[in-house]
Amino acid sequence: MSSPATIKKAKKLVDDGCVSQIEDDLFQIRSSSDPNKSYFVTSDTCECFGFKNYYKFHHGNGQKANCSVKSILDILP
Repeated sequence: MSSPATIKKAKKLVDDGCVSQIEDDLFQIRSSSDPNKSYFVTSDTCECFGFKNYYKFHHGNGQKANCSVKSILDILP
């Protein structure tokens, strides 16, 4: 489950038009802070640093890795 702050960031990316669906389970998300960056995300993984560093910062708390980019999939219709 994503935190309220993470969901807020995800909604902003959607509202700003940063989301493009490539295939059924593949999305390209443009960075809101750097127009030259984008990340590919699926229901299982994301290329962003937040996802890659999730376990480093949360110390294996038993939760599945998540990030604001990947949380977009939770709020899309």
